[in-house]
Amino acid sequence: MDGNTANRDGMPARLNADVRLLVGPANFAGQGTRWARAFEHRVPTAKATSFAFFRGVLDYPVDYGVPARTYRRNHRWRLNFYNHVVRNYTHVLLEAARPLFGPLHGPDGSFEIPHLLTKGLQVGLIAHGSDVRIPSRHAESEPWSPFPDLDDETVELLERNATRAVELFTSYPGSVYVSTPDLLEYVPNATWCPVIVDVDTWRSDAPVLEHDKPVVAHAPSKSAMKGSELIDPIMRRLAEQGLITYRRVEGVDPGDMPAVYRDADIVLDQFRIGSYGVAACEAMAAGRIVVGHIAQHVRDRVAAETGLELPMVDATPDTLEQVLRELIANRARGREIAARGPAYVEKVHNGRWSADALASFVEQPKPVPANWKPSWIRPKVVMMAGNDIVSDARVLKYAQTVANWDLDVTCIGIPGRRLRGVRQFGKVQVLCPTIPSKVLVTGWRKRLANVKANLNPWFRTEAEYMLAYGRWQYASRELRAERGRDRRDRDRGDRTGAKKRSLRERMQRAIRWRSLRLHRAILNARAYFARRAAQTEAADLGIGRRRERMLALYRHLPSGRWRRVMPELVDQELTLGPLLDRLLIEVIHVHDVFMLGIAARAAHRAALDGRTIKIIYDAHEYIPGVPVVAPRRVAAYTDLEREFIGDADRVITVSEPLARWLQRDHKLAALPDVVLNAPVEPPTDANVKHLHELLRLQEDVPLLVYGGGVNRARGVGTVVEAMPQLPDVHLAIVARENSVTAELLARAAELGVGNRVHLAPFVNAEVVPLYLRSASIGLSPLLHAPNHDIAVTNKFCEYIAAGLPIITSDTPAQADLVNELDLGAVYPAGDVDGFVRAVRTVLADRDRIAKRIASDPELLHRFSWAAQAEVIRSVYADVMGELPAAAWAPDATVVRRLLPDAPEPPETGWHAFRRKNPRAQAS
Repeated sequence: MDGNTANRDGMPARLNADVRLLVGPANFAGQGTRWARAFEHRVPTAKATSFAFFRGVLDYPVDYGVPARTYRRNHRWRLNFYNHVVRNYTHVLLEAARPLFGPLHGPDGSFEIPHLLTKGLQVGLIAHGSDVRIPSRHAESEPWSPFPDLDDETVELLERNATRAVELFTSYPGSVYVSTPDLLEYVPNATWCPVIVDVDTWRSDAPVLEHDKPVVAHAPSKSAMKGSELIDPIMRRLAEQGLITYRRVEGVDPGDMPAVYRDADIVLDQFRIGSYGVAACEAMAAGRIVVGHIAQHVRDRVAAETGLELPMVDATPDTLEQVLRELIANRARGREIAARGPAYVEKVHNGRWSADALASFVEQPKPVPANWKPSWIRPKVVMMAGNDIVSDARVLKYAQTVANWDLDVTCIGIPGRRLRGVRQFGKVQVLCPTIPSKVLVTGWRKRLANVKANLNPWFRTEAEYMLAYGRWQYASRELRAERGRDRRDRDRGDRTGAKKRSLRERMQRAIRWRSLRLHRAILNARAYFARRAAQTEAADLGIGRRRERMLALYRHLPSGRWRRVMPELVDQELTLGPLLDRLLIEVIHVHDVFMLGIAARAAHRAALDGRTIKIIYDAHEYIPGVPVVAPRRVAAYTDLEREFIGDADRVITVSEPLARWLQRDHKLAALPDVVLNAPVEPPTDANVKHLHELLRLQEDVPLLVYGGGVNRARGVGTVVEAMPQLPDVHLAIVARENSVTAELLARAAELGVGNRVHLAPFVNAEVVPLYLRSASIGLSPLLHAPNHDIAVTNKFCEYIAAGLPIITSDTPAQADLVNELDLGAVYPAGDVDGFVRAVRTVLADRDRIAKRIASDPELLHRFSWAAQAEVIRSVYADVMGELPAAAWAPDATVVRRLLPDAPEPPETGWHAFRRKNPRAQAS
């Protein structure tokens, strides 16, 4: 690494000066380093470091550099370099809108600017050329523009990047520079900071046009942009005619280029862009005749800025041959133009002009607010859930709602069956990174568990027993087959020549048979506890007094702490924590308890960096009342919530009783806001079969529907047991298949009602009300449990949106609403006869109740997602201080699709140019 001043920690040397400037990360043609040296010379109290990553081709000396692989892939280096920069520099000159720290904060340098500003650094921007040269605009104004002859996909990428960069440069309130005068057409608010060449390095006393055949050199760094393919045939033809000696130079080390130019008479430079750059300056400094195409507006601007005429001979591919013939014929004119080159470069490109321009960055700084951001860097909201996001309709409703408000929403979850990696759904990015197991499968606890598992004589699960039984079963069948072979051989007679078993062999087989019987008995004994647990689980509803006692015990024991029970959360922290640190987050919205600790620690680390992250905690459940889940794990959830809920700036939950319980248990200063899990508006183009059609039932057949997850505590068993007393009624269970649904269908068959109990598939959450609308009654048969007693479920809201009367068990939160709003009937939880009476009562009054629901817009709005979005908007406005104007638009609370397709990129200027100028591309 030429000129690298890295310390032993791999970072640049620390500078001892009042002003400490970092220039990077491009260093095209070595300009970053030259600007740094010129700046130091002009500002005595300043020191500067040039930085770039090495590509392996045309790498110029820098003060500090790293390989491209490190820059792009080494997260530790990126983070260390960022920390080094914010601690050791006062000013940063960002080249070509490229990121200094690789993809640490985003895809380009614009995402780094807010980070640097919030750390108190002054940031300036400088453009080199193609980073702001918009292809469509250039092709409109320059007839020899290279862009129409390049691959459209390549140019489209350049168009998008350059348009974004121009928007950045023109909107940035701080110091902005361009390296070549033509770029002022794209960035009119910039200051020209000319490229720098070392005149002494390039100076030459070699005479010009003294050769009989003038030597013409062309050394393009990028031949397609320079127009080499247009001029090469012309030059070869002139060379064949004996008029010139043509030297086409490529792949030469930059250090060898002075010798190339010193031996040339004429240097050919740009013929497509319409401007000049470092190569032309180097050739002019060498006193050569430089020929290229310079747009008139560039010549005019150079004259206005410098008071000098640009000493370059203008030519296009059409006029180049004639221009060269005239120069050969009139050599005195060529020598006169060449003689003016060194003086021009000495005045404009020796570094003084550039240093004066950069000095204003320090001496006359343009104030930039510390909270300034480019327009495309919107306030960042991260939503976190302990699942793969796409399976969680509540999270998706929030995400799409908040994204409608012109906030940048990223959902972060755990890889699952439906999503792993990154996906874009409309305006929402969903990220489920792979979580390496670092803690979960390591440590002394894991090793001890493995030892205990190997020493434990008892099978822990039915699956372990079945694996061992399978091996026994094979040995048993093999032995039986041997006995069968003997019998078969006897039946076949002496034709086979089979030898009869000896007494010893028969005794060995008898011993094996008895040992297998003993082995079977041992296997059954070892499976006793696993089978007993399975039987207990089959009878366990996931609720009850015993469960409450076990939960209370674990909540007071160290073995119920979340760090012991859920080491996977530590693995998740190790992966997701650094991810959160890289994002410029304003709000983390935690859905359910699983990610609460990870979010809180990210907010703590941000505070050390001088940033504020607000936390919204969305408690979907009353954690101590969660049914079915093992008590020890519920105790761990409770421990996690208790430790971190105080870090939340606002708490949201799903019902008013739960809000009061959370405030009571955690002594919250404010009552949590209530957001029901209500359905969104169905898409206008939705075409969904209703249940009667799907199940092939006549429309007048009474149909009860239960929608949602199924476990024993959900009470669907009560409904199945009641079906024999409701002979004309069908039941649709809208759920995914699991062991409990299999039990329910088996029980229905035992009761003789299997033909009237149907398992119907899930549909997308947006269209659930349309799917259910043909049913007669919606059911919520929950058994009593703390969580159930205070829940207002999503199915409850979906039934109202579908216009269905509701029958609910006497779980208070929903029962009170049904009675208060005349929505249907209530029965005692688990009471089969009570449920039958409720069904008969509601079926008799079904049409009136359904009509009442459908004709009550206030009721429908109250249990719609649009109403919940109004609550969410008030919470976000309070937490963030203000929201973008889009949050208050008339349709800002309306969501129709939870998983929309990623938006098509907007049409660019290049598309429009292509439509107007469909000329063929170069092959």
